[in-house]
Amino acid sequence: MARKKSADLEKTKQNLLEVGLTLFEQKGFNATGIQEIATSADIPKGSFYNYFSSKEEFGVAVIRYYADTSMARWKSILDTATQKEDYYKALYTAFSAIAEEYRCAQIKKGCLLGNLAAEISEASEECRMALQQSVSEYKSILAERFRVGQEMGKVRSDLPAQQLADLVWDCWQGSLLRMKIEKSVEPVNNDLELLFHHILPPVL
Repeated sequence: MARKKSADLEKTKQNLLEVGLTLFEQKGFNATGIQEIATSADIPKGSFYNYFSSKEEFGVAVIRYYADTSMARWKSILDTATQKEDYYKALYTAFSAIAEEYRCAQIKKGCLLGNLAAEISEASEECRMALQQSVSEYKSILAERFRVGQEMGKVRSDLPAQQLADLVWDCWQGSLLRMKIEKSVEPVNNDLELLFHHILPPVL
């Protein structure tokens, strides 16, 4: 009986995270209330606090849930591309595959990490730290790929790999914002083309 109750609690918590992710993507953090979260998760508002002590703690959990889920998806795409292409070139293929998913999506949501960074970084230190940690995980993968690319002679070596990773992440997030404004994935594809075919390769 205790095991079933524990499983039910985990199922409800998972449902809350999924509901929170959907609402944050649609409306943002500040415009989403606890009552709306609870109603969408089909639980009483008071039951929300059995799982999270505050909306801020819930926000941190949703950020980590989104980061873990999207990171697993990102690694899966990257690993598949790496089986067909070299360690560095697979990066471009993986980014392009994600851009294609955005192109096919009716609603251009962009990246939750970037969206929340613009909305709540100044308002919540805990959420800011969760965002920083999540972004750092992505950029560490980029930096490692660029270091290998430099060793292979396919990436410019006059700049540190970490600096290149910072640049690519910033360009990616900026292009996703433009995608939302223009309702077109063209800015994303254009930036990927510019980065991987003109800025990142060695200057001959």
